[in-house]
Amino acid sequence: LTRLYTDEAIRFIEANKNRPFFLYLPHTMLHTPLGVSPEFQGSSNWGEYGDAIQELDYHVGRLMETLERLDIADRTIVLYLSDNGRGPGRNPQQPIRGRKLSTFEGGIRVPAIAWGPKLGIQSGVVCREVVRAMDWYPTLATLAGIRVPEHVVIDGRDIAPLLLGKTDTVPGPGRGDSLNADVPLRRWWDPPREWAELITRDEYDEAFFYHGSQGALAAVRWRQWKLYLNPTLTLYDLSADPGEKKPVANAAIARKLRGMAVLFQEEMRKTARPAGDALWNDAD
Repeated sequence: LTRLYTDEAIRFIEANKNRPFFLYLPHTMLHTPLGVSPEFQGSSNWGEYGDAIQELDYHVGRLMETLERLDIADRTIVLYLSDNGRGPGRNPQQPIRGRKLSTFEGGIRVPAIAWGPKLGIQSGVVCREVVRAMDWYPTLATLAGIRVPEHVVIDGRDIAPLLLGKTDTVPGPGRGDSLNADVPLRRWWDPPREWAELITRDEYDEAFFYHGSQGALAAVRWRQWKLYLNPTLTLYDLSADPGEKKPVANAAIARKLRGMAVLFQEEMRKTARPAGDALWNDAD
């Protein structure tokens, strides 16, 4: 499958090399069931899983070579990333707790690579800012010079200044306005006195909220602190313990993050937007 997906992607690039294009290529590997082409079997020290990684790496190289061969690498942006952490039974050497469908760091902390040096994207730079998949949409729109229709609410942050080296940080996930729409990303702020004395608006806007596989709010992250809400309140310091192996006793921080969770759940209740109607083609 990895070869077939890549072959089709290369055909698409060749057919559209003379005009702007967007290619989304979500390889099936490394999802189970795994499959490895004969020429890559036994090519790693991690069994079938490692062999599948080797094959994926090779075909990513084919894509990059295609951009060079067609002389469009200088005007192309490439993003390489994952939507979640490892699956069950994968990479037991990983020191970070958790896996796919988990809100522990092993399920959600994944690397991302942005490439486009001729378009101003920094090279050889490691950034530890926390970004989310939803941030890529407004970012790519900005980099491509695309204007999103006015008043369309985009629940993501434009991190183009970070990629271009114009800043070392990005706004918290609740700060600023939606791209091209004068709507704050977090619209509600009217905390009860109990929480108003404990949490500032800026602190609330810096927080990340993690929902579990069943949709319930599972954890809150603020700066280096991460609080799990169920089955009991459990606090970790990710700067000292990214593997989340040693709970921390800090009642003041735990209470602050618990308050953020309460405020966020109330905001979700008050500002929920309907999904709307799906487009329908009567001809089908």
